[in-house]
Formats: sequence, C-alpha cells, structure tokens
Amino acid sequence: MATADLQIQAFWKWFTDHESEFKSLSKPDESFWDLALEQIKTVDEWLWFELSAAGSTVREFVVTAEGHVEAFPVVERLVDRAPKIEGWVFVALKPPMGFTLTTRYEGTLFEPRHMWFLPLESPSRPQDFGIRVGIQGLDSMDKTNAHNALLVILDTGLGERAAALDIQYTEVAELPPNPESLGYIELPELSDYIAWRKRTLSAQSD
Repeated sequence: MATADLQIQAFWKWFTDHESEFKSLSKPDESFWDLALEQIKTVDEWLWFELSAAGSTVREFVVTAEGHVEAFPVVERLVDRAPKIEGWVFVALKPPMGFTLTTRYEGTLFEPRHMWFLPLESPSRPQDFGIRVGIQGLDSMDKTNAHNALLVILDTGLGERAAALDIQYTEVAELPPNPESLGYIELPELSDYIAWRKRTLSAQSD
C-alpha cells in the first residue's frame, strides 16, 4: 500500500478513535483543534478542515486545501475513503455558499453584497480571467488585508474549486461612485458571469 494511502487510513482511524472529541469541537482556539490539524497534515501539508456548527444532528467535516490546486486530488482521495459514521457528512473542498454571508478579516467587516467586480481580460491569454473588485472605503483600509479577505469571500461564495480554477487574477480597488457605468457588475452575479463566459468561449472554439 502506498505511503499516502497508509496516512489516509491512519488519519481516519484516529478520527474514529476521537469521534466524540470532534463531535463537541466548536472553535479553532480549542486545543483539540490544533491536535486534529496536526493529524490531517500528516496526509498532506496543505490540508485543513472546517466544521459545521456544534450541536446539530448532522455535522459537516469539510476538508480543504486552502486553494492549493495541487492538493485537490489528495483531498478528494481522503474524503472518498472516509468512514461511514452516523451523524457525520464528509465534504471534499469548500462548497459554494453564495455571497450573502459577511466576512470579518483582521477586525474589518466585509459585505460581499455591496461589492462589485470588473471583468479583466488578457488579449494574449484569452482563456485566463481576472477581476478587479470594488470595495467601498478601501482607501482607508489595509489593502493587503482587504485582498486576503476577498480571497476568503471568493472561496466561500464560489466554492474552493471554482475560486481556484476559474479565476486567474484578482485585485481590489476603491468602489467608484457609479460602478455600473464603468462596466462593474455586482459581486453576487459572479458565478453566473463565469458560467456565461465559459459558454461563450466554448462556442467560439467550436
């Protein structure tokens, strides 16, 4: 058996042995969270996990590679081999949740519903797609933190796979007074725009 398969098997045995601790786990600042993180990283250094709210009848255990595409196959293999445990659902990569949720990053609240994106195209690389996201009040923020918050928002809104594979470039800018007149589109429409763009490119290549 390959080393990776042995590590996957060992992780799920450890999970099963500590299922009660996972069941009661609620916040990343708990000591067991760090211990569990160490265990999942024995499978691959890029792996992390997220949990749905404690106390629910069925809990979701989401395995994520934090957008590192090279680790996506490991995530999928790990979840494919998850044990059947009553009260648990195991999910490979963060699922799309839309853009209604707010994100607090480094103490600043970001509201995706109030953000707009401008599609960016490259004539030399027409398959690549980028976006400039307008954020109101950006000029008074730390732009690096704002950009990192945007990456979290895209992961949440589009899902981890789409955020990593469908967008090749991102940047942030102060939201202009009349964004629509400059070609900006409301951020909650991004998923539909990406789907439309894919259909258009496919039709052009036929």
